[in-house]
Amino acid sequence: MKLSNYHQKYADYKDEEIENRVREKREELSSIFKQINLNTKSDIVRIAVLGCGDKRFIKFHKKIFQKFIREPIEITTFDITIDHLLGGENVIKHDCTIPLPDTPYDITYAHILLKFIETEKQWDLIKNSYDSLKPGGFAIHVMDSEDYKTKEKLLPSGQFSVPLEKWKVQLNNEDIRYKEIPVKYGLAFIILKD
Repeated sequence: MKLSNYHQKYADYKDEEIENRVREKREELSSIFKQINLNTKSDIVRIAVLGCGDKRFIKFHKKIFQKFIREPIEITTFDITIDHLLGGENVIKHDCTIPLPDTPYDITYAHILLKFIETEKQWDLIKNSYDSLKPGGFAIHVMDSEDYKTKEKLLPSGQFSVPLEKWKVQLNNEDIRYKEIPVKYGLAFIILKD
């Protein structure tokens, strides 16, 4: 099994580099949970992680969300390829631009994922992250500023621009609430399910 260049880059990272990235995710989620409350009624909070760069993140995702939610949680990680996640707990091979299985979830979480989805399919991912939620839940899409500010022709191969303003109009047209929360490298785009 040969990993993609992107996943091989993560596999080559030392544990301390992964821990640095986990620290950044923790700070981002801290900013989010200070402004957004989970309003679902669940015995176990179900979280769908959409895309994951390295299997070491899986255990950290559980610890981070547990810290902020403080209730029993269950995390399922979905990715279009899973060779890089083998051995990780509760991993499912799935294209997140099509409806997620085993819904509903309390939270869907995509960290730096949209830029790896062809622009014309990004709305499908955004809508699926919302449609998969219980009432009172929310979808988190964290993006670096270059994801939504850089013209597509200037992006590295395999990356796509995120027309955030277009997606906001689409959400408004469907009467779907959202909130933007600044984070260190860009923003967290939160979609709220009423």
